[in-house]
Amino acid sequence: MQETWTSALPWGETSIVVTGLGYGDEGKGATVDALVRRLGALLVVRHNGGPQAAHHVVGEDGRAHCFAQFGSGTLVPGVRTYLSRHMLVEPLALGREAAALERIGITAPLERITIDARCAIVTPFHRLIGRMQELSRGTGRHGSCGMGSGAAYVDAQNPRVPTLRFGDLRGSVDALRSKLGLIQTIKLDRAERLMELRTDDADMLLALAEMGRPGLVDDIMAAYAPIVGQVASDEGEALRAVVVDRPQRVIFEGAQGVLLDADRGFWPYVTPSCTDASLAASLLAEAGAPPPLHLGVLRAYATRHGPGPFVSEVAGMAARLPERHNTERRWQGPMRVGAFDLVAARHALELCATAGPGIDGLVLTCLDRLTGLDPVPVCTAYRAPDGAVHARLDPPPGDHEARANYSELLMRHQPVSSPHPGWHEPGLPAAAMQYARLLADELGLPLAGLASGETAADRVWAPTGARAS
Repeated sequence: MQETWTSALPWGETSIVVTGLGYGDEGKGATVDALVRRLGALLVVRHNGGPQAAHHVVGEDGRAHCFAQFGSGTLVPGVRTYLSRHMLVEPLALGREAAALERIGITAPLERITIDARCAIVTPFHRLIGRMQELSRGTGRHGSCGMGSGAAYVDAQNPRVPTLRFGDLRGSVDALRSKLGLIQTIKLDRAERLMELRTDDADMLLALAEMGRPGLVDDIMAAYAPIVGQVASDEGEALRAVVVDRPQRVIFEGAQGVLLDADRGFWPYVTPSCTDASLAASLLAEAGAPPPLHLGVLRAYATRHGPGPFVSEVAGMAARLPERHNTERRWQGPMRVGAFDLVAARHALELCATAGPGIDGLVLTCLDRLTGLDPVPVCTAYRAPDGAVHARLDPPPGDHEARANYSELLMRHQPVSSPHPGWHEPGLPAAAMQYARLLADELGLPLAGLASGETAADRVWAPTGARAS
């Protein structure tokens, strides 16, 4: 393996975009960390999503961190983070994350982050109303991280709704207090209407009481103050400076996965924002930079957090492949596990291609987790309720109702699976390599990288366009 794959990445000097091709939790953060270390990149750009991200990185020295708003290259000295205008920012969570990084030895992390002044802010009011909305759905929950990102994103897209932007934190204190107070009033009204639907829900009642608490606006402003003083904001010049004025390689870190895309995912079990690489490509185009290299990341088996279609799910597989980091959480629900899903992966690649930039290479992670599982199942097709078998998805275009109907139909499909010989040796033995080649060939992608462990040292890379041998 080490003899047939080069130890360097001769991919030119282009920037690299890392995109999840599943339902999230593919290993994007660890991939970004490994690329930063391998290529010597000094900047990670977050181009979508918000504080609900949970990108786990484990360093070779044992330090570990779950990255939410900081770029996943922050464990490497000198690596900076740029949050583009497409990001949602939660200042209070950002401060907590900075404190967590300081506890593991990262000096002055807030001095290594630049935030575009146009970033929409997730306020505590969005967090509370988001949780109340999810609770109001009862047994029909859509899945949520409980951070309020969905509510904030929806507001930010509506010009008739007041939205707090990061630049507002540097402006007039009176104007900031006024806008926060207006957001509080609007969300309080919405919360009271939700309570009318579920008056017996104690959690919703507590959230409603907290939202209307006197002095809450001033408490929020006081908590924002240290963040404003320590974080620099600009209108995007930081990106232009590193990719054009003083060229250096930049890693774009995607959030969530393509199958959760707001506009083309399986409604309503989606994230509120764009999850493909199109926003990253547009940022680079605006800066006058050359097109990036696009890497798609998938686990060697499938996972999904919370409700929604997951045809390749295998009963009992979650217990056989327990998660160290992604445990069950109140808002997201359980971590579900299944066979690698060629149907869903092909669909994700098609979504990326129709959005503009396609995927240039596949990064396959968590191969080590399958050690000892023999045989390893691979979902090759879906069997519909009427008995028809198909290897590709064809969701109908249409409104939310049509998309929701398709999601419900998918949840009644059954997987058609084939066994692949497993392996029992650690690392990347021949059977593991054969399995990786099979998946890449079925998807029509070159293998760009393989991960057989948590750290950057557990990864091997190949030149794009090459096949492992």
